Amino acid sequence: MANWKARLLVTTTALAACAIVTGPAVSTAAQAATVRTRTAEADLPPGVVKLGDAEGCPPVTLCLYRDYNRRGPAYGIGAGYKVDLKDLPMGDDTAANNVSSWVNNTHGLAVLIDADNGKVRPLYPGQPLEEPPSDNDTVDLVDWA
Repeated sequence: MANWKARLLVTTTALAACAIVTGPAVSTAAQAATVRTRTAEADLPPGVVKLGDAEGCPPVTLCLYRDYNRRGPAYGIGAGYKVDLKDLPMGDDTAANNVSSWVNNTHGLAVLIDADNGKVRPLYPGQPLEEPPSDNDTVDLVDWA
């Protein structure tokens, strides 16, 4: 009986050491940035990755798309990372006041902020959003509740 306890202790210790070296098993946008070797990402804020046009939204990521129906240039923001959309190049401009659709694949409540008028809107976990005409292209900042 003591033999299996000793093996369990060795196995648990080895797994814990492995977890410390390799990090959590959950994929995040920040980890995806390490895997993807796109040179343009070097200048992006922490926790942000550039997605391909109309690329699906990865797990544990808040995604924003320039166009409706999750099309056009896009970015993924890791859960919990506050981002000023002026720091995200999008065509000849930035993502600030230039986003029409969103997907929140995180487990957190994303907060979409229009800095021009102070309007704040929630985007709940697991929810997509096609901006209504009154709010289209108005978000400047992403925060988390």
